[in-house]
Amino acid sequence: MDLKEMRDAPVLRHPWETARVMALAKVLGGSLREGMRILDVGCGDGYVCRTLFSRLVKKGITAVDINLTGERLRQLQRQTEEITFLTRLPPKGSRFDLTLLLDVVEHVENDRHFLADIVRRHVPRGGRVMVTVPAFASLYSSHDLFLGHYRRYRLAGVDDLARAAGLQVVASGYLFGSLLLPKLLLYKILHWSKSSDGIGCWNSGPIVTAIVEKLLHMDNCLMIAAADIGIKLPGLTVWVLCEKPLLLQPSTCAGPGSNTAAGGRQRLAPSHLPAAPTAGTGRRRHR
Repeated sequence: MDLKEMRDAPVLRHPWETARVMALAKVLGGSLREGMRILDVGCGDGYVCRTLFSRLVKKGITAVDINLTGERLRQLQRQTEEITFLTRLPPKGSRFDLTLLLDVVEHVENDRHFLADIVRRHVPRGGRVMVTVPAFASLYSSHDLFLGHYRRYRLAGVDDLARAAGLQVVASGYLFGSLLLPKLLLYKILHWSKSSDGIGCWNSGPIVTAIVEKLLHMDNCLMIAAADIGIKLPGLTVWVLCEKPLLLQPSTCAGPGSNTAAGGRQRLAPSHLPAAPTAGTGRRRHR
């Protein structure tokens, strides 16, 4: 959960959040193994890394979020000793078998430089990177602005973003296809939802929550299965699973001022920040 969406005492997790973890578990199933080291950049309240890797007995998890307050950091650290929570990226040279950037890069103005820097600093050859971002520039709304999003993406744009960082795309697709129309109606056409509305506002009971979660899970299973056979059904979230090649390949570095256009398609060959930003850094762009 984005820390901006958190409420003091949420009764239940939003079914979007729980369904997303189940989808990530399905996509990452073959990438998880005992003893692996995991970096979760933009971890929020730590729900994803606590849940997604709960079945691994031996693991090392480092979770980073620049928006964690000192009090929240201490609270999270007391809840689990299996995860190290930080407010800045770990030292350069700390290597991780799996790096998560879940709804993170849209918060960074220069997304290409940011991702490439993460890969150089923390991803060894053969290491994997999981990226999710909000989909489709046409759906950009006041809620995106509230969350500090610079852009939304198409799948092709995220594929290119990964390749420009020196990654190979292993698998990719969309999630939450059933939410495309509701998002369009509520935020873009009818303007019924407030910019501050989000998953932290969920207050439905356990029965409704369970039903919605089940429906979203079925939706995501269908979309992942379709992506497995090359059919990329559109959805509200783009996901891309990548790997850093074992062999060095020719690279093309993006210029310092470049970023990925929200719907554009650019073909780039595969390619510390001194104080590299994590989710939410940078000046917010107003629209």
